[in-house]
Amino acid sequence: MMGTISGAKILYKLLKSKKNPGFCKNYRTLQDTNNTQFMIQRIQSLFLAVAAIAAILMFFFPIADFYSETLGNYKLLATGLKCLDPDPKIHPSALFAIPLLVFVLGSTGLSLITLFLYKNRQFQIRLLSFNILITIVLVIVIFLFYVNSVQKLTGIPPVYEFGAFCPLINLLFLILANRYIRKDQNLVRSADRLR
Repeated sequence: MMGTISGAKILYKLLKSKKNPGFCKNYRTLQDTNNTQFMIQRIQSLFLAVAAIAAILMFFFPIADFYSETLGNYKLLATGLKCLDPDPKIHPSALFAIPLLVFVLGSTGLSLITLFLYKNRQFQIRLLSFNILITIVLVIVIFLFYVNSVQKLTGIPPVYEFGAFCPLINLLFLILANRYIRKDQNLVRSADRLR
């Protein structure tokens, strides 16, 4: 009595035949690579999303508070210096906050763009490295220039608010995402070398 051959075995034998010897192997590799790629991108996407959220939160929370009963009440925001007094003693120029706003918008935009570039890891790594550089400059600009300038202008020591820690959180998660994306890129390269 002859045994029956299932449809899967016939398909496998057809694909493995001498007419198309590499198809089965390439199909399996492509399938494995796609599954791995989706698995790999999860943690990086989470890190990039947290970094983008931290950058966006800078628009909603003040960076520093400058309060004195005699000298006034000021808040440093990503959009500029806001006076909470009815008659402010200090009127900063409208151009005062433009560099800060440009850096915050750049970091936010690059975080969001990088989040959706998971299919092109090389370009994602480049943009991420540039975003890390922008965020480092943003942190330096906030703490060394803006806070000191407002303190000299008002004569009031700063009290740091949540907005001051947002770029630091952004930087931390950008570095983590960069590390894991590079790790996955090296993993894919080593898998390609093995094939």
